[in-house]
Amino acid sequence: MNGTGFFTYQPADSPIHALSPVTKLVCGAALVLVTFALPGWGGLLVTLGLAVLSAFVGGVGRSVVRTAATVLAPLAVGLVVLHGLFTPAGRVPLATLGPLTVWQGGLVLGLRTLVILATFVVVALTFVATTHPKRLTTALIERGVPENVSYVFLASLQLVPDLQARARRILDAQQSRGLDVSGGLTDRFRAFVALASPLLIGALVSAQTRSLALEARGFSGQGPRTHLYQVSEPPAERLLQAFAVVGVLVTAGWRVLA
Repeated sequence: MNGTGFFTYQPADSPIHALSPVTKLVCGAALVLVTFALPGWGGLLVTLGLAVLSAFVGGVGRSVVRTAATVLAPLAVGLVVLHGLFTPAGRVPLATLGPLTVWQGGLVLGLRTLVILATFVVVALTFVATTHPKRLTTALIERGVPENVSYVFLASLQLVPDLQARARRILDAQQSRGLDVSGGLTDRFRAFVALASPLLIGALVSAQTRSLALEARGFSGQGPRTHLYQVSEPPAERLLQAFAVVGVLVTAGWRVLA
């Protein structure tokens, strides 16, 4: 994570960076789906451990864990409190705090949901941090995904970082002109109003500019296309993708039949 405060691609020479974006998509999605299907705590902790391990193998473990903790902290409080107090699964009280009762089943459900969300967040952050956007687009197109769909997927990954960077630039410019953003609630609301309008207008102008630039480069043209570089998928990676898909199917079938 760079100094601008948002999570983005981090170049490095690691085994995870070297994998094809399609391989990382398939394996990451398989890991998350398996996490949803596993009933016990052992399997959940193993999948979360594999997700964290892949982040450290990719050299982005510290930034991924730090960002995931920031994202999950408020969700953890909400899940544990809401499920623990208002989901009396099994009707087994764990503690009584005045008129409130903490239910054991609800607390377990909240913690289980938190582990699943943590696995998803770590996998997603690791994918973003180890996958160059251009390699991702090229790999999807080589796999037969339409160019429009590939670009929409890429733009969705870059939307939040772009908006945050634009908001920071606007806020810095307004502060240099005397806007107070450190005062009370009223001052903060005024700062938000002053930020929202140029941010929205700038986003619309940027979208139009990108559209014109894409059309000028023949984005909607027909016929064969060439790319600056190719994204290779060795046979070992194809085998790994097949193993991930089979793992999901086996886990889902076992869960249904169990």
